[in-house]
Amino acid sequence: MTLKTYLRDKLPYLLAMAFAVVFTAVLLSVLRVHPSAVAFLCLVFSLCGLIPLAAEGAVKLAYYREAAARLDALGEKYLFSELMDEAGFAEGEFFCEAMAAVNKSMNDHVSAARRDMSEYREYVETWVHEIKTPIASARLTLENHPWEQTAALEEELFEIDGYVEQALFYARSGAVERDYLVKAMPLREAAASAVKKYARSLVGSGFQLELDGLDAIAYSDPKWVEFILGQLVSNAVKYRGPQPRLTFSQRVEAASVTLIVADNGPGIRPEDLPRVFDKGFTGQNGRMLATKSTGLGLYLCKKLCDRLGLGLGLRSVEGRGTAAELTFPKGRFHLAE
Repeated sequence: MTLKTYLRDKLPYLLAMAFAVVFTAVLLSVLRVHPSAVAFLCLVFSLCGLIPLAAEGAVKLAYYREAAARLDALGEKYLFSELMDEAGFAEGEFFCEAMAAVNKSMNDHVSAARRDMSEYREYVETWVHEIKTPIASARLTLENHPWEQTAALEEELFEIDGYVEQALFYARSGAVERDYLVKAMPLREAAASAVKKYARSLVGSGFQLELDGLDAIAYSDPKWVEFILGQLVSNAVKYRGPQPRLTFSQRVEAASVTLIVADNGPGIRPEDLPRVFDKGFTGQNGRMLATKSTGLGLYLCKKLCDRLGLGLGLRSVEGRGTAAELTFPKGRFHLAE
C-alpha cells in the first residue's frame, strides 16, 4: 500500500469532511458569527477529522510496507503468513487470518498431492520389479527353445526391459537421496558396465569401441551413473552412422573429472541442440532416424545429474557426431539434494 493508494481509498471520507467544513462555515456566516471564530471552529473541526486519519494511515502504511519488504526478501513465498506480525487494526487482522487460512489450505493440498505422488511412485517401483520376472522367464524360455525368430524376440525383450528400467529410474528421480551411495568409482569400470549391458546391440550394429586411457577415479553412485551412461550408449546405437564408432575418454581437471562419450553418428542440428534435454523433445533425428524415440532419455539423464550433483553437457556437429560430457566434482563427496 502506498500513500496515494491510501488517500484514494479515503477520498469519500475526505470529500464528506470538506463538505461538512464548508457547510459549517457558510452556516456560521449566515448566523453572523465573527469570521475569526468561524475560521477557528473550521480548523478545529478539520484537525479532529484529519489527525485520526493521519495516525491510521501511518500505522497501516508502515505495516504494509514492512509486509511487502518481507515478501520480496522471502525465497519461499508460502512462508509469508508465518512471518507476519500482528497488525493491531481490524483490516490487518483479517488480512493475517485470511493468509493463514490460505496457507493452511495450500499445505493440505500439497500434502495430499505428495502422498498421492509417493503412493504412485511406490506402485511404479513395485510394478517394475514384478514385470521383470515375466521378462526374465521369457528370456529363459527363448534360450531353452531356440528357433529362427529367437534373436528378434530377444531384441524386443531387451527393448522392453530398457523401457521398464527407464520407468523405474524416472519414478525414483524425485527421491534420489533414498537410494544413493557415494563411493570411489573407476571410470573404466563404469564405462565397461554400460557397454556390457548393451553389448548385443553394439555388436549387432557393428560398433567399433574405444575405451583406452580411462584410469581416473570419480566419486558417485555407480548404479545411477551406469544408467545414465546406458542411456547415452542407447542413443549412440539408435542414431548411428554407416561405420559406427563409440569412444570413451576422460578429462582430468583441478576441480573435476569428466567422462566423454563420443560417437560418429549423424549429429544434432544446431537448432535442436539447445532443446535436447527438454522432456519429450525428439528433434529432427528422432522424427527421421528413430521410430522408437520417446524424448525421455536425455531429459531423465539431465534430471538425475542435477539431483546427483553431476554436470552433463552435449556437443555436436551435424554430420560428424555427438559427444556427451559427464562431469564429476573432484575432491569431495557430492550428496543428493
